[in-house]
Amino acid sequence: MGDVRQRSGCLARRDVGGVSEILGVTMLLAMVVTVLGAVFVLLAPLVNDINDNREWAAGSVAATQLNDRILVVADSPAGTGVVHRSAQLANSIDWLPEAETWTIAADLAGTDRVTVQLDPGEVNVTSLNRTATNVTVVTETGTYQFDLVNGTGNLSISGATRGRVSVEVKDMHGETIHRLVRISIDGIRLNNQMSRDVFSVDLVNGARIEKLPGQGIEVKQYPRLRYDVLLDGTHRVSLVLLDIEVGETATRHMSTVNLGSLGSESLFDAQSRNLLLKTEFVAEATIGARYTHHWAGDHELWLASGKIDDYNGFGPRQRLSGLDGLTLFPIDETFTLEVTLQKVEVS
Repeated sequence: MGDVRQRSGCLARRDVGGVSEILGVTMLLAMVVTVLGAVFVLLAPLVNDINDNREWAAGSVAATQLNDRILVVADSPAGTGVVHRSAQLANSIDWLPEAETWTIAADLAGTDRVTVQLDPGEVNVTSLNRTATNVTVVTETGTYQFDLVNGTGNLSISGATRGRVSVEVKDMHGETIHRLVRISIDGIRLNNQMSRDVFSVDLVNGARIEKLPGQGIEVKQYPRLRYDVLLDGTHRVSLVLLDIEVGETATRHMSTVNLGSLGSESLFDAQSRNLLLKTEFVAEATIGARYTHHWAGDHELWLASGKIDDYNGFGPRQRLSGLDGLTLFPIDETFTLEVTLQKVEVS
């Protein structure tokens, strides 16, 4: 009997020891799982930031490469093009219709100062010295003409001042003394999904504009507007507008993009005065302030120094905010104005 009791006690102690080992292993595994879960929770934001940084870098590079290809094709003859491949572009491509609207105006001859105002459905023309006698308005719906009385007049055109508009003002000798062109520019937007939101890059008019989630826009590349002084002392303003047209075969997810040149058109190529450059934006209104500071930032310095009469370059036409557009200082000095419109098809 004693041997039986001894063996039973040994078995009981062994069972208790086995259960204790199982409980210990279970508790250890629970602790490991808890620690690993905490580590994953703590590291999740860091992992998301790493992935977002990788997506931002890849999206920025892809947008830069595509914009460079578009500019190369824009400078090529009509009918030529290239095929651009990038897996990053397959995320999402959106079309930006009428992303920018540019108004360019200048006096081309004579000594008069002419002002053309485009209102919804109406064109108003005034000339300071009253030498303007006739106005020709070309819109997307037709061509209209009207005469001026004492250099002033207006024309009502029901809804016809939308889209592209060209206005030419002539004097009594039939010479064009003023021209205004208003044209809308289409662009594209590249979207890259991040952990919190979308990182977008707008390619509009040769510019490259990036926007990170929760941050303001950043202009990485500006439109091609330049002011130069040539070797012979001639002042020149050159502006190249770029309109992107989306082909019928284009989709929102394309890893292979066909870029084709649709040629170019000269809008201005003459000696000019009294320049007006005005831009309206649909997507981001703050882009205008950045453009104004980039092109006319020196005007503020010369104005603050009290030597604005010696300034040569772009500056606000009226209000210092630039809301009325830009002009070239000195305003009445003659310069060469070259404005070209390029078109590229994306499909």
